[in-house]
Amino acid sequence: MTKKYLVLYDAKIDSSAFEQEIKPLLPDACEWVAYQGQSLEGLSPSSPVLTWLGDEDLCQILPIASAEKWQIGFIPHPEMVRAYRAFFIPQKPSDAIEDILAATDATPADLMLCNHEVVLGTVMIGNPDIMKPAALVDESLWCKFKNLMLLTFNLKKTCLLPYQFLTKKENQVNTAALGITIVYRPGNSEFTKRVVGETEKDEATLNAVILAPRSISEVLHFLLTRVLPKKVFAKGTLPNYLGHIKTESVKVSGNDLVDFSIDGVAHHAESVNVSVENDALQVLSKTMPEKVSSQDQKESVRVDRLPKGQVVKELVTQHLPLIHHADQEEVKEVFMTLRENAQASEAYLVLMVLAILLATVGLFANSSPVIIGAMILAPLMSPIVSLSMGVLRQNGDLVATSAKTLFIGIVLSLFFGTLLTLLTPLYTVNSEISARLSPTILDLGVAIISGIAAAYASARSEVAKSLAGVAIAVALVPPLGVSAIGIGWWDWNVFSGAFLLFMTNLVGIVLAASATFLVMGFSPFHLAKKGLVLSLTFVVIISIPLGFAFKSLVTEQRAAMALKDLTIEGVVLKDVSIRNDDPIYVSVKLLSEHGLKSEQINAVKSQIETRLGESIQLEATTAILKK
Repeated sequence: MTKKYLVLYDAKIDSSAFEQEIKPLLPDACEWVAYQGQSLEGLSPSSPVLTWLGDEDLCQILPIASAEKWQIGFIPHPEMVRAYRAFFIPQKPSDAIEDILAATDATPADLMLCNHEVVLGTVMIGNPDIMKPAALVDESLWCKFKNLMLLTFNLKKTCLLPYQFLTKKENQVNTAALGITIVYRPGNSEFTKRVVGETEKDEATLNAVILAPRSISEVLHFLLTRVLPKKVFAKGTLPNYLGHIKTESVKVSGNDLVDFSIDGVAHHAESVNVSVENDALQVLSKTMPEKVSSQDQKESVRVDRLPKGQVVKELVTQHLPLIHHADQEEVKEVFMTLRENAQASEAYLVLMVLAILLATVGLFANSSPVIIGAMILAPLMSPIVSLSMGVLRQNGDLVATSAKTLFIGIVLSLFFGTLLTLLTPLYTVNSEISARLSPTILDLGVAIISGIAAAYASARSEVAKSLAGVAIAVALVPPLGVSAIGIGWWDWNVFSGAFLLFMTNLVGIVLAASATFLVMGFSPFHLAKKGLVLSLTFVVIISIPLGFAFKSLVTEQRAAMALKDLTIEGVVLKDVSIRNDDPIYVSVKLLSEHGLKSEQINAVKSQIETRLGESIQLEATTAILKK
């Protein structure tokens, strides 16, 4: 016996598509009802109901279907956008109808409501311009990039808004946010899917993701995740500027009327009440996900890193800064950590000795991997960053403790490095040693950039793991190792060149880290001014020899490039290297088709001197090239 169905079809649009494509696929024993927005109150069909309706009409029908306990099936409609995701409807009408007719029993499905209105996709609360990209599920890459550029220009005028949350189990959250996205199923929104992750089973809960950045840089990070290749955060982890509430219902209110949207339609209200009705619908489908038992559902409130207390008041009264400024709690926490790092603990002393021994062995062995290991092992970065904070805040105790710990580390390094040098019968300046004998202004640039990174990583616990990379970049211990080798060899040039590199790194880090802490809000400018001027003075002083060294390096490189592949009287110059000396030292390989006599080499030397405009010392290696 053929099963009978009541079919609600959209009569407000051209129904020729329905007559030609949909109706022939349905059983003949169907009752047809043309829907034009009329009231269906009191309609109590004895047979299952099939709908060929768009999202807007479905939002009007579904509360009635829930109240009247209809068994309902969904047929794809031209104006159906969000319902596809909400009820896992096949895109092709033939597939959808086949799925409906194959369903012997209806599958219970939940229904999400916002202020008594049906939500098929998302509820967006807050700044509509910022949250709009999160609402666009299927936008193109160009559309995402365009939104990013438009939003970037308006960020300086952006402020957070205060919100109060009350969950089903009476958990209260008071914070400031740029926007809030609420969905039933995390996969219904690209934004929530990448924050929460997709779920395999449905739960009668909603998911509220709170966007609460404290700076423009954090907003840009959020926006860039909409433009760059998709990334789903690992389950259980959230960026500092995001919060997640999972509950059966939530009430969101603010100090004034709350701006929000339901599936892209703007609304205003004193509060936003979002809830999930468990098993509200009976859906004819075999593709709906499996439901989790209500007894296994747990409420989850993950908002520990969101603004709270006095910070909320500060954020809602000012525009977002370029980068996050630390509040008093963060200043206190970071300051206490740096105070501990400034101590010359037993671990610090042991690691310092091991690091310098490892670095010295690596330098003698001309081994980069061993030297990199020593860089990571060395604990010198901690007291230097602590010294930067002490200089910035004019804290005498922190400066004294950090300087003492740093001094002890330097003395230990020079002592044990010198001792190992005296025990090692090697006296060759290899490439690893020579690389640290002629610091230039470029090395100061490395130190400054590393100092910025070190201060930022120290102030942000979530990026503290990057300190190992900073230690490798700035390379504090190898120059001390070379300095110790210079003492052991009693070679002033080796010691002075390497120690100048160490001092370059030290003053560069102190200045850059102090300036970074200042920008991040760890000290008022009037307090930091004296320390910054003092640090800058040291940087200027040490920049003088670095500048001369850089000028010499540029001159050498230009001269080498001028001679590269040059042909002089049938002789080709290869592998040219120049070292500043008195007179200038030129090393070159001379290629010719026959052996070179002393007179020919002298002629090449004379031509090189003419091109460089000064006398040279020539080290020439000859080679015969046969064609």
